[in-house]
Amino acid sequence: MNNYGVSGATLLRQGDLPYIRQSAYNSALVGNPDVVIIKLGTNDSKPQNWQYKSSFISDYSTMIDTFRNLPGRPQVWICKPVPAFVENFTIRPAVIHDEILPMIDEIAARKNVPVIDLYTALENYGSLFPDGIHPNAQGAGIIAQTIAPYLLGVRSLPDFNHDGILNLVDFAVLAQQWQGQDPSLDFGPAVADGLVSYADLAGLGRYWLMCPGLVAHWTLDELEGTFAGDRLGHFDGTTYGSPTWRPLEGKIDGALEFDGVDDYVTLGNVLDPSEGPFTVFAWIKGGQPGRAILSQSDPSSASQMWLGTDTATGALLTTLTDGGRFTGPLVSATTVTDDRWHQLRLVWDGSFRCLYVDGQEVATDTRKLGKLKSSTTAFHFGAAGNLDPAAFWSGLIDDVRIYDRAVKP
Repeated sequence: MNNYGVSGATLLRQGDLPYIRQSAYNSALVGNPDVVIIKLGTNDSKPQNWQYKSSFISDYSTMIDTFRNLPGRPQVWICKPVPAFVENFTIRPAVIHDEILPMIDEIAARKNVPVIDLYTALENYGSLFPDGIHPNAQGAGIIAQTIAPYLLGVRSLPDFNHDGILNLVDFAVLAQQWQGQDPSLDFGPAVADGLVSYADLAGLGRYWLMCPGLVAHWTLDELEGTFAGDRLGHFDGTTYGSPTWRPLEGKIDGALEFDGVDDYVTLGNVLDPSEGPFTVFAWIKGGQPGRAILSQSDPSSASQMWLGTDTATGALLTTLTDGGRFTGPLVSATTVTDDRWHQLRLVWDGSFRCLYVDGQEVATDTRKLGKLKSSTTAFHFGAAGNLDPAAFWSGLIDDVRIYDRAVKP
């Protein structure tokens, strides 16, 4: 996949920096692509360019035809531009919203080309645009996550229950509406056909096999023994202290019960928090204040607790930090030690830590952090990184997953 974008370029041939006159455009043509995604229009909103707006539809149509007529006959998608949240660099938000977006809809109808709606995907994320025009890394990540399904033959992620993973639950949802006309399930192919059919099943299967960003997944469904397997086969764990397998008591099939005395699971190094964005999910039930759920030892301190409970309240927290003198644990106000099942999630997007309980954000940083502290040591379920006797988990843990990307609701 290649990026042939040019900063400041216009779709309009008479604009101040026409894309078709840039070397990147010629490189894109010579590359004979299989798929072409066009995202232009933001810079066309500038006054010196939008005076030629009568040519916008025809110029866009010509570009689509040029790519479609390449020897490889590539699939072409066009994008609605991301919002402009302030008028800056003479880019005008009102022109984008009121004039360019409707024109792109008209182009899509005329040329029978699918539209990827980046405007709607980002319209509630003004905080991710430092200058009001250009997204930061997290904003770019949302753009990538919005476009990715199209490259796999679908129009949206087939994660129907929004739990961050594709599995048989999502397949069951699709199967229940087979040959029906539920628009929310008609996500493939890239152009809607109005039916829940084989195209949607193929799209789910293709995306399921990819498992985007999934690093490891411990279902904790074993029946006995000391082996805690990673479904992907990379980071299998070993139990210590004789935790009890509970095949009928998990949130998703079975679970593993810890006694709060000396039970835990240990693995090798799974992911270094300093290397970039990541997400960890876990289902838990039970527990007490001041206990560790998932942790990693840190050479410079006792432990890095990815997920744990506050010593006073039993609320969810993480002690992963960037090591700065003003950065402390991120502590929520949401108690998770109430003996009910809760899905916990920690998201690090490269700038901010976010904690979620049952799909709802419960805590996030109020300022941008630096790179998180590095740790390449063993990973534990149910124990602190230093095996502190006071921090062993008492309760159930189920379905732990780690992604090397930010997975937000």
